[in-house]
Amino acid sequence: MDKLYTQPGYTLHDHSTNFTFNISGFLSQTASPTTTIQSLLKENYAHAVKVAAEKIRGIESGKVVNKTVIVSESENRCVDHYNLRLKNSSVAGKSLDESLKLWNDIVEKVDAITSGKFKNPQNGKAYKNVIFNGIGGSYLGPLLLCVAIKGIYYNDLQQRDGLPKLYFVSNTDAESFDQLFGEKGVLDLSESLLVNMSKSGGTAETKGNMNSFNRLLVDRGIAQNGNIGPYNIAITTKNSNFDKFAQKNQFLHTFYMNEETGGRTSVGSAIGMVPAAFAKLDFAEFLRGQSYMDEMTRRFDTLEHQLKNPALITAILLDHYQKRHGRKNLIVLGYSDSLREFAHYLQQLYMESLGKQFLENSGVENPEGQTVFGGVGTGEQHAFMQQVQKGINDCIVKFVHFLKRSSDYSVLDPTDKQELRGEHVEASELTEFTKKGTSYLSMGRQMLGFIKGTENALYKNGKPFLTCTYEKADMFNMGMMIALEERIVSILAAFRGINAYDQPGVQDGKISANDMNKFGDILERKMVSVILQNKGWKGSASVAIKEFEKDLTGAPIWYVDSILSDMYGNWNVEWAYPRLKQVVSDVKREWSEQEGRTEFVYQFISKL
Repeated sequence: MDKLYTQPGYTLHDHSTNFTFNISGFLSQTASPTTTIQSLLKENYAHAVKVAAEKIRGIESGKVVNKTVIVSESENRCVDHYNLRLKNSSVAGKSLDESLKLWNDIVEKVDAITSGKFKNPQNGKAYKNVIFNGIGGSYLGPLLLCVAIKGIYYNDLQQRDGLPKLYFVSNTDAESFDQLFGEKGVLDLSESLLVNMSKSGGTAETKGNMNSFNRLLVDRGIAQNGNIGPYNIAITTKNSNFDKFAQKNQFLHTFYMNEETGGRTSVGSAIGMVPAAFAKLDFAEFLRGQSYMDEMTRRFDTLEHQLKNPALITAILLDHYQKRHGRKNLIVLGYSDSLREFAHYLQQLYMESLGKQFLENSGVENPEGQTVFGGVGTGEQHAFMQQVQKGINDCIVKFVHFLKRSSDYSVLDPTDKQELRGEHVEASELTEFTKKGTSYLSMGRQMLGFIKGTENALYKNGKPFLTCTYEKADMFNMGMMIALEERIVSILAAFRGINAYDQPGVQDGKISANDMNKFGDILERKMVSVILQNKGWKGSASVAIKEFEKDLTGAPIWYVDSILSDMYGNWNVEWAYPRLKQVVSDVKREWSEQEGRTEFVYQFISKL
């Protein structure tokens, strides 16, 4: 940061990149913004800043920081996403230069595919469709970058410089999967390539999508002799079960990421590189943008440096404001369709990192978190800005927009001749034009009006906000943008004494989902067995639990009812309940209110 000025508010401006950071919306009720920030740094956060600085130094030096005293939740490893773009890294094999080498290797391999030089060895066809299969950070980061640079209509372009169409799958949703890959789906599987992104390969949604895709290849006779390799790429860790699976099945390529790279901070690894290569994005510039922002937010040693550290200032403001006024939601508004996925990305980054139950060093239960939601301004602010402006005071708003735009369009009515007078003015008429004050408005100027108008309304209503302005929507600035948020999260976690890099709550959900799947399989088997013996079955969830008590031990009644309900709704859908489908002609359900009990009663009618 080369310039710090404080009127009319607190603003940081970086001359080299045109990045501007303004927090006057946070301090609008304070007579002397600079003094307030200085006093917070000197009096309230002096020790906390030292703790945060030490934590970041520990991360970047390769110390084991992903640990807690709660043994069952500790991953006990280092965290390396900062090292992947660090110019002078002390961790062997992890630096900006090493990442650039990996990027160049990936580009060489992917270019052979996108150029058509390398075709599917089974059928000789070029790969016209590339599908990225991941979840969480393996999905949100690459999607964010592709949308930001290529736009939301990329696949609709008639000419994409000969590049394949790009698709992203994440959810375990059979209907959207069918829209892509079904018999009437939009993709020809023989011209498609699935890029599977998973550190271990065990993530249920990602593994399920891959298995379903490959089963279609085999069932339709597309994968010759069951060889699925030419239709798949893997991004995983070395020697993982997924790596072994990919090698066994001769995947087209396997690219590696580090075990120490967390999913939600993996966009700077092969997870982000491979999609970027297929989209022809300048990932080297993305890494340099991340590195540049890291330099900017690494300085903690003097008050002057602290005042020029946007991540530190943001973390202090968020933390201090919520200590005084209670927990607040963070609303992120990106004023460009390029930022359509930004709020979703930050939602995981903040909430998975900061949503913790225990303090990392003492193990004391002290629930923490930071709720994030938002979207694209101006469109999505119409959904919630009324409450933010006039309703309960439970939000902090973060504005993100770009200084420069690559195009603009008039929004004047083409049928109104009076309006159009201001649209095209000859040089000889400029003096007269300024006197008359004829109005003119473009899309970009209208957007600016909404940004600043919304800020002003928040100011008048006494609602806190801050604003980040990046020069333009390119890979360097996207790198800066993501790196800033990663650093804010690291500092907030240090302030609050929590481990930002584990996710035991996610694991809890996975374990419960596995239990649900286990009970579903058991219940289908038991139903088939009973129907074969008794020519049908009738009962409720409570009856099923009692009847199959030994097999359903530990199953909550709502699990069993949900499974029975799913059987009722989908027993005849292909692949849903294939064994049940063979023995029933119908499944019925009725609502029962008898003897003080209200529940669904199901009837399985045998076709045998």
